[in-house]
Amino acid sequence: MTSPALGSRPGPDRESDPQQWRGLLPSDRRFVALPSRGRPLVVAAAQAPVLSYVRTALLAAQPHSAVPDWAYATAREILRIRPLWWLMPQLAPAAPGRGPADGRGPADGGGPADGGGLAGLLAAHGTRLLVLRHSHDPDARTLLLLFGPAEPWPTLAVKLPSGPAAALRVLAEAEQLRAVRTLPLGALRSTVPEIVELVVHAGLPALVTTAQPGTPVLVAYHRRGHTARAATVQADLAAAQAWLADFQSATSDGTATLDLAPGTADTLARLADAEPGAGTGLLARLMTLRRRLGRYSAPRTAVHGDFWPGNVLLHQGAVSGVVDWERYAPVGSPTRDLARFVLTYSYYLDGHTKPGTRVRGHPGLVAGDPATSVHYALDGSGWYPDLVREYLGRGLARLGLPSECGRDAVLAEVAALAAEATDVGFRREQLRVFHHLCTAVTP
Repeated sequence: MTSPALGSRPGPDRESDPQQWRGLLPSDRRFVALPSRGRPLVVAAAQAPVLSYVRTALLAAQPHSAVPDWAYATAREILRIRPLWWLMPQLAPAAPGRGPADGRGPADGGGPADGGGLAGLLAAHGTRLLVLRHSHDPDARTLLLLFGPAEPWPTLAVKLPSGPAAALRVLAEAEQLRAVRTLPLGALRSTVPEIVELVVHAGLPALVTTAQPGTPVLVAYHRRGHTARAATVQADLAAAQAWLADFQSATSDGTATLDLAPGTADTLARLADAEPGAGTGLLARLMTLRRRLGRYSAPRTAVHGDFWPGNVLLHQGAVSGVVDWERYAPVGSPTRDLARFVLTYSYYLDGHTKPGTRVRGHPGLVAGDPATSVHYALDGSGWYPDLVREYLGRGLARLGLPSECGRDAVLAEVAALAAEATDVGFRREQLRVFHHLCTAVTP
């Protein structure tokens, strides 16, 4: 999970952002810019399959956005009617000679020197293109989705790094996807992207994979009223649970004691030394948590490592795709994916509610603090905490674990998020959530 997808404020940029994708857009085609907040962007070709996908499977109000919620609803309505597309903001055209067939080499943006890979893909798809950058992370990547002439879903996905650190992430994901394809996944194999090729663009590697059909859980999540209704929340949790059950059953191999995600304790120990105040009591609480987890053993399974609503796609109520396998591990604790999904699902129950006011559909929950939302999910009363406990209990029972492991499994994933974070503000927020949950009084 990229940190600011959970809504934290951006930290200082550490990567260049030359917007290499602009050089791939032909100046004789029309592209529209859609509501977005700050640097994250959504740029779409003004073509029916692309804008239909944007309207139905992508466009959703974002939490804590400078863009009001009504703007997203208005944009969805405009995209229903082709003659109204001209009302959408237009992207400034590329400079002459900077389209995908301009013949430039990797040092200045693409062309034949990259093997014609990226330019050739765009030409083959008639520039039916959607450009997404929905993270503030300093090492974020831009995602290009390419559509066929009539398909309702994108057929190919291209990840463009913004600089050297992001390029390492692109290469890491390629390596992990190759490893995932060797797993005995059976019917689940269709839910995992397949590498098409690695190409060089602007001197950096770009990963081309098949695109998964479906709508990210996060999109419906942010639509008005979705998280205020038990039926829609239960359906999301049930779909995630079903996919995880099949994935873990297919990859089970021996047993091991439960523990933190690999590297979490060491990383946070270094952070505790580097950030006075942030680490107060942190190491002692981590060791206490590890001792509690270590009382239990569970099947060892493959671990996605970033199984959150933004990476899980649904179609007709079932998981149709799971993306972003950069943190995949062939062997690990199955409680990690189980806990991360429900943790990240709980963070932004208040995402569209004014701070200090009660959250619609969740009596007793007051907006304004992610720590309060997670505490409510794990320890509160009401239909939502009941569904969270049912989700965790069912997954843990399947693994032969007692339900009391659920809270600690979630706490371990909060620590893992803090250790993974590349955005300083997001990391500090996760440490604060961790300390809050450690000291919270549970029923």
